[in-house]
Amino acid sequence: MKEIILGYRNRIISEMESFFGRVRENFKMRDKWFFDVLDRLYEFSISGKMIRGALVMFSENMFSNKITNDSVKCAICIELLQSGLLIHDDIMDEDTQRRGKDSVFFQYKKLADSMGIENSYHIGESVGICAGNFAFSLAFLSLAEIEKKKVLDKLILKFGEEMAIVGVGQMKDVITSGQRELPTEDDIVSIYRYKTARYSFSLPFSLGAILSEVSEDDISLIEEIGECIGIIFQIQDDKIGIVGNENVIGKPVGSDIKENKKTLYYLYLMNSVNDEEKSKLLSIFGNRDIGVSEVDYVIHLLNKYDIFKKVETKVMEFVSKAKNKISRLSVDDKYKQFLLEFIQYNLNRDK
Repeated sequence: MKEIILGYRNRIISEMESFFGRVRENFKMRDKWFFDVLDRLYEFSISGKMIRGALVMFSENMFSNKITNDSVKCAICIELLQSGLLIHDDIMDEDTQRRGKDSVFFQYKKLADSMGIENSYHIGESVGICAGNFAFSLAFLSLAEIEKKKVLDKLILKFGEEMAIVGVGQMKDVITSGQRELPTEDDIVSIYRYKTARYSFSLPFSLGAILSEVSEDDISLIEEIGECIGIIFQIQDDKIGIVGNENVIGKPVGSDIKENKKTLYYLYLMNSVNDEEKSKLLSIFGNRDIGVSEVDYVIHLLNKYDIFKKVETKVMEFVSKAKNKISRLSVDDKYKQFLLEFIQYNLNRDK
């Protein structure tokens, strides 16, 4: 499964290099900041795993037994969406590291420092927002290159809808993180679904399906599978954010604790601890000055109250739902097997 994704990734990178070359050559604006952000965005984009883009190509191959240049262009489109969202996400979360390097906004903060500009952190954030918006714009330029014009309107509609959904999902995540009261389990799963699952998995699956001109029922089914896999992915991401290896994941462990992210781990833990422990936890979550000892205390309580097992039970509900829906797909068994292996990959991944 990993070898297949790597093969897709290599093809995306090759075409992305050509795409950025075309943008560089044909873009009407010749300002130095255009070239600056173009270079930074290219380096940032090709440094990712490109799973979302790979899933577009997989989906088209699954439904039509071929991979066209159009699915590669859609893959580039969705990877540029991912880049823009991550650039903005790092600003909102104040994460100065991404993929083991300075996050894009922090690169601009340092650039402002080198230019002697005051209030460099704010400048970095502001220019970072512009860089994220630039990525979104290039995503639509890639989509515009689609050769199969009869499905282009449908692709644009789907892409636009999912961009709006992830925006609202991010808003809900930010607001919920700032609130003291406990959200419900349904609230948290809703954030997982709309902030991560839809654009990361449902969207790439559906783009490949639309290119293959399959029925609306098939598109709906593969999107539902994407939602289940995406929720599994996000819950594992939450776990990695607590107990992962910083050198592996490329950003500080415990950042979700500092940002007071309302995850299933947070919810189940707060509903399990005693009053004294809860009081201490409330002084830890949302505190950006915490260190290793505070993160270790959270992990200690997660183990004490068997929270990892409780979350795993919830995860398996989505695994069961996904497997049931996969069995209903009218595709070759090898593609169903890939999806089952992909679920297992998301359950076991460490970055």
